[in-house]
Amino acid sequence: MARRIPRGQDTRERILESALRLFASRGYAAVSVEEIAAAAGVTKGAFYHWFADKDDLGRDLQHTLYERLTVASRQAFRTGSDTVENMLRAFDAYLGLLDDLGEARFFLRDAWVIPELDEAGRRDHEDAVASMRDVVAEAVANGEIVALDPEALARVLMGVFAEATLHVLRTGRRDGAERVVHHLIGSLRARVPDGAREPGRAATTRKRGTAP
Repeated sequence: MARRIPRGQDTRERILESALRLFASRGYAAVSVEEIAAAAGVTKGAFYHWFADKDDLGRDLQHTLYERLTVASRQAFRTGSDTVENMLRAFDAYLGLLDDLGEARFFLRDAWVIPELDEAGRRDHEDAVASMRDVVAEAVANGEIVALDPEALARVLMGVFAEATLHVLRTGRRDGAERVVHHLIGSLRARVPDGAREPGRAATTRKRGTAP
């Protein structure tokens, strides 16, 4: 069944889709509001009904794309798997969807160096850090990963994910980034001596919500 779009929202969707195509083909700076409106088949008035300016649209588009990546990461978590395994699953799902974004990848790559989009990107980053902090704090408390400061660890991990993402966006190659991230995250696993774990206790994953 086709996705039902609320009345009026179809105009907004057309504007976003047209802007994304133009940004991907010509670069963000080279595209004007007039060109976006023309490509979407709407008036400038219709554009300004939904967006304050091009940067407002760019921030909205960037947030929407990263939200899709975040959802894919969260859905990769599996109850009963330990935290390290789930973080690796989430990262792999993130990169997998990144591969499938097509022309959106070019916009996300350019967005890293567009100052006007930086504020929205930082908000999304801080939300992701908070989610990651909750995950690693619980894992440390459960003895699943080495005892490190959760806030510091969350920020370092998000930095790793961000740079790995940028590497893939710039090069189109994910294998090297995957191997590096798997090695780094795998090294966080706590080394539990044989027989030291309480009988019947398995590392479990409860509430999870993070994104690279």
